Amino acid sequence: MTARADGPPRRDAAHSPGEDGRRVFFALWPDAETAETLSGWARRAHAAFGGRVMRPETLHLTLAFLGMVPNDRIAELASLLDEAVLIGGALRLDRYGRFRGPRIVWAGPSAPAPWLDALHGWLWRALARRGFPRPDEPFRPHVSLLRRAEPGDLSLLPVPEPLDWTPRRCVLVASAPRPEGSFYEILAERTLRIP
Repeated sequence: MTARADGPPRRDAAHSPGEDGRRVFFALWPDAETAETLSGWARRAHAAFGGRVMRPETLHLTLAFLGMVPNDRIAELASLLDEAVLIGGALRLDRYGRFRGPRIVWAGPSAPAPWLDALHGWLWRALARRGFPRPDEPFRPHVSLLRRAEPGDLSLLPVPEPLDWTPRRCVLVASAPRPEGSFYEILAERTLRIP
């Protein structure tokens, strides 16, 4: 396993011996510069709401969270990234948001990105053909910045300077929750084509 400056460790093996499954998700992964900018957003939000700041190497935009998946299906999911040309584009992150139940503060776009909606839709159609049901809730693109944040008024946070991000990497990631925060391992990745 080797560490990467712009993401979590990557291993060629799809799983560790003795495990029955992995907790996996598909995501867009930022480069190191974008992650550092988002970390600045997280520090400002932390000053207002406390909680646990996401480490820069764990910042991402989830496209599809699948939960626990048997080891014998990981290769199938990894090969899904090679099924089509994945088209990317620009995404403007320009606001804070929060999920009150899980107490998450996040960064997200205030305007839709058609390419992102198309990528998300394609991915879930491909997953549905493999028996993974699409969740009922609408897609709300975001990058989680804080977990276990205290209640508070987001309008008191200064409006962040917009961050124009053009994601280059779509990844399949395994997540290992630990008390100090989740640790991620990239299992497969694909470079997005930018028109």
